Amino acid sequence: MESYFRVRQVINDWLNGLIAADPVLTKAGFGILRERAAIGYRHRQYGVAGGKGSPYLKMLAALWRESPVPRLQPGERVMTMAALLHVARDGESLAAALIAESGRPARQWLRDYLDAYLVPVLHSFYAYGLVYMPHGENVILVLGEGGTVRRMLFKDIAEEIAVLDPDTPLPPRAERIRAEIADELRVLSIFTDVFDCFLRFLAADLDEDGTLSEEAFWSVVADCIADYQESNPQLADRFEEFDLFVERFPLSCLNRLQLRDNRQMVDLDDPASALQLAGTLENPIARHRRHTPVGQARPPPLRGA
Repeated sequence: MESYFRVRQVINDWLNGLIAADPVLTKAGFGILRERAAIGYRHRQYGVAGGKGSPYLKMLAALWRESPVPRLQPGERVMTMAALLHVARDGESLAAALIAESGRPARQWLRDYLDAYLVPVLHSFYAYGLVYMPHGENVILVLGEGGTVRRMLFKDIAEEIAVLDPDTPLPPRAERIRAEIADELRVLSIFTDVFDCFLRFLAADLDEDGTLSEEAFWSVVADCIADYQESNPQLADRFEEFDLFVERFPLSCLNRLQLRDNRQMVDLDDPASALQLAGTLENPIARHRRHTPVGQARPPPLRGA
């Protein structure tokens, strides 16, 4: 158990150093909450009897990670991103309430949020082949005065990140997070985990309460992605290889993982083997593709309109 937790710390420190050295990630204010200490108990007899993946191998454990509070500036507060999808009994969306509190146009608030959340996810993927599980519970929003999103802090690092690019250097003890996944499935880390599992619900909430139409929502998402790509022409080949503006993408059914095996949803040594694909979904940003070549500047969008 001790060596396992030491490996977690190596992974956390490697990622923290990568973020600190990358100008795109630091400009976005992106950060992680590192896992600093842990303790666990394993019953020897049960562990032998249970075999690989058995819950008996992780009967009792505790994990300590960094607190976001010391990183806050005056007037800032934190909130789990999962809360953005909360809708009160009277139908009021928390996200809509934050937008109203900010006094900013809904498109501008959304763009600030995407610059803090989506841009680090995009850059990690395209620059390093690094993917997260950036669902709401794993992401901490840092809010400024008035409900605006300033930056993001990710957590649950060691167990829920993977490096898909064989050329990205890793410390020897962190090689366990390198995963082999077919090229055509890699971009599902964005289509499934970000578009399908989070943004579509936020878009629906804001549309239903009249704050922002779904069409306008996805146009802001498309603008955020296009602006990021135009700002990083050195990654143009990667943008073409892993195209986020395709007409459709495979539907990865996460609920079926639990139904298929309610003891272990995913084998962390071979995550691609667990994928349950069923047809395709329409890509909501496809119709908003820009025709400006990557690297060629265009006039800035009318943000806040």
